[in-house]
Amino acid sequence: MTTPVDVVGGLSIDLPLEPRILNEHLFDIGLWLMEREIPHQGRISMEPKHRRIRVSVSNAKDAMAFSDRFVMRV
Repeated sequence: MTTPVDVVGGLSIDLPLEPRILNEHLFDIGLWLMEREIPHQGRISMEPKHRRIRVSVSNAKDAMAFSDRFVMRV
């Protein structure tokens, strides 16, 4: 279940997507968000130059937790 997040004041996290593991990655993200009852919105862009998912949450604490879990560090 996805709860709409008001765009004003929402925080977005942008992630690259690998098409061959897209379903697994989206499942992991969705499960993680639901287990923590974090209201969120997701947007996927699969155009060749984009291949990104943008997840929006309503507060900085949730955004940081999401980033810590899913954003790859360089």
